[in-house]
Amino acid sequence: MTPSRSLAKDGPDLTALHSPRWREENDIPVRQLGEPVPFFYTRAGAVLPLEGQYRGGHAFLMANGPSVGLLDLTPLHRRWVMTLNNGARTFRGNANCTVDEPSRFSLSMWLDPTILKFAPMSHFEKSLWDNRLVHTDQGWVQRWEESKLKLGDCPNVAGYRRNEKFHAPRWLNEETVNWGNHGKWGGGRSVLLASLRILHLLGFRHVYLLGVDLDMSATKRYHFEEGRTPHAVKGNMSTYAKLQKWFTELQPQFKKAGFKVFNCNLESKLTAFPFLPFDEALAASGAQIGDPTQEKTEGMYTRAAEQKKAASAGPAEAAASSPEGAAAPPAAPKPEAAASTAGSV
Repeated sequence: MTPSRSLAKDGPDLTALHSPRWREENDIPVRQLGEPVPFFYTRAGAVLPLEGQYRGGHAFLMANGPSVGLLDLTPLHRRWVMTLNNGARTFRGNANCTVDEPSRFSLSMWLDPTILKFAPMSHFEKSLWDNRLVHTDQGWVQRWEESKLKLGDCPNVAGYRRNEKFHAPRWLNEETVNWGNHGKWGGGRSVLLASLRILHLLGFRHVYLLGVDLDMSATKRYHFEEGRTPHAVKGNMSTYAKLQKWFTELQPQFKKAGFKVFNCNLESKLTAFPFLPFDEALAASGAQIGDPTQEKTEGMYTRAAEQKKAASAGPAEAAASSPEGAAAPPAAPKPEAAASTAGSV
């Protein structure tokens, strides 16, 4: 499918691309007709071909609502998990997604090579904040200072380009990642939108939402330590109302594309997606893998050679080498015997 043109691309993300072949100027694509549209880039603007990398997989998307604190997260270490913003403080997943300034998020997360970090293209050259608790010759030291590192200095970071005008019919196939609306189109932007689009691009078709409470107050904030002013709470609640509307508009598009999203929090204010209990989501996401700790491995290295040898051997040799030796197969029952027993079943 040819990607739809986005309605309002993020200017800094757009100009952060270094390769003129992929730069778009005056909304006219420089790329040649028929070329695939790349979505993910390195700091230098090289394309990261991640689209479809996880096709057929199941993913847990862990948002930052306090309901996450009520769950036993231990089983998630055997699942693919994307966290958002500072959610990695609670759970170290496989990936993390951000949209805001990178200095708002933990340096330990940015420096962790085991986490694939998705961040806007324009953030690669921005500075980070050092909030690490590190061990030194003087013991444990809490850092709280501007880091000398920029986001682009960190490992395993994939840049993506955003747009700022939501339009449900094009949302799943536009060539940049939408995260809501700019203020001139009514406002309301969220990393939750960007992360779901990225999961779809990566090839996941089953996504289970955790911590998408869409509810905030002075005492109900996040599953990690962070304060919120009354103004910030009011702003978040306004965005939550827009997300409810937008996800309701997107659900028909998701169903048409076979993109199944489930909400694992029964108390969530987000009702656009069907509810699925956490334990059932764990079972469904692991069903195709089974129990790798108990599966049979003996014979995997020799199986092909044994099958080839058996295929090239004659019937007599194959029978002689079988566990039963050359024993003749049991005789078939006589027709009259079969007929006499059929009536007794």
